[in-house]
Amino acid sequence: MRVVFATKNRGKVKEAQEKLKMFGVEVIPIDEVAQVKPPEETGETFCENAYQKAVYYAEKIKLPVIAEDSGLEVEALGGKPGVYSSRFAGEKATDQENNLKLIEELRKKGLESSPARYVSFIFLAFPERYGLWSEGEVKGKVVTEPRGTGGFGYDPLFIPEGYSRTMAELPLNEKNRISHRGKALEKLLKAILDIRKL
Repeated sequence: MRVVFATKNRGKVKEAQEKLKMFGVEVIPIDEVAQVKPPEETGETFCENAYQKAVYYAEKIKLPVIAEDSGLEVEALGGKPGVYSSRFAGEKATDQENNLKLIEELRKKGLESSPARYVSFIFLAFPERYGLWSEGEVKGKVVTEPRGTGGFGYDPLFIPEGYSRTMAELPLNEKNRISHRGKALEKLLKAILDIRKL
């Protein structure tokens, strides 16, 4: 089975490819299939944004499309950055700029850490106008001292529950095993395999 991943984030693509290839699901980045203007993300939740993107691209390119919306919810910031995780420091913010913004917001409150969770919603849409969705989360805490060079996004600041290392310090296979996106992909894969049995 071939599915298109509606993202330009190579880190997300690599995670999905590693997770799904052993089950015969080939994941292809959207920009290798077609140059399509991205839709506006107008949803107020991760689930709404994933659904909008998946359905939009599946209708445009006539192939099965995975779209994912994920982010970080920090307890001390009232759940921010949430759905604005990728643009916390501005519309075209880099990962580093978003990390610096998060550090700044925590330090304004006199904090060096806060409980937090990574959340992921994935929607798989088919051109025939039906689809599947899944979700995953990983709990932990964010800190104000970045560590590690792996991963992307807020990984250098996020320490998963039960670990002393940040996500950016973990090998990819270990990160995939515990990550919010990894858990959502596993649930999605189970749904795909169940459909194949019908």
